[in-house]
Amino acid sequence: MAESIQAPMLVYLVTGGCGFLGEHIVRMLLEQEPRLRELRVFDLHLSSWLEELKTGPVQVTAIQGDVTQAHEVAAAMAGTHVVIHTAGLVDVFGRASPKTIHEVNVQGTQNVIEACVQTGTQFLVYTSSMEVVGPNIKGHPFYRGNEDTPYEIVHKHPYPCSKARAEQLVLEANGRKATWPGCMCWWPESWSSGQDSWVAKCISAMTSHPIRATRTSTWSSW
Repeated sequence: MAESIQAPMLVYLVTGGCGFLGEHIVRMLLEQEPRLRELRVFDLHLSSWLEELKTGPVQVTAIQGDVTQAHEVAAAMAGTHVVIHTAGLVDVFGRASPKTIHEVNVQGTQNVIEACVQTGTQFLVYTSSMEVVGPNIKGHPFYRGNEDTPYEIVHKHPYPCSKARAEQLVLEANGRKATWPGCMCWWPESWSSGQDSWVAKCISAMTSHPIRATRTSTWSSW
């Protein structure tokens, strides 16, 4: 009797996974994503609490890397299905140089997008910032709005400028063709051995599909 088709097991990558937001997302995925096969935590500085997560049923892979290094991002992303991009340099007090902020927040995000295209990672979630929403020079209130509500915004500082630009890059990438020189088809038990099964190898020379990119806003109080 033929086996019933099962939902594919997923590989997630969280950039900035050791940061405040990243850690909460990592723990939430382990608790609430039933199809999670592997969770990759990508960060410039790895935290000791990752060790306790490696004893569970889900494979947790810690990857030390820098989002400003395109080859490191692409290597970490190979074979992933979903990327949650939380890595970024938060600077609301002007302590970091504009160049560094741009390299991490804008170029880093561009590297993530290009890696999605190169590796065929279809789903990208970008964490934006409340700094992108304002300020409004006329002092207009923002009441019961959403990310599509028209609002006159003026960004004068490097950090909000970088987050706004990175957000724009992600939205522009939505629907862009991502090409993976491998198979996009998955069979039951194809990962049961812990290694890539030959069943899941390429049945065509090239497969293309659109990236589904979106962004969320993070809010802070000081």
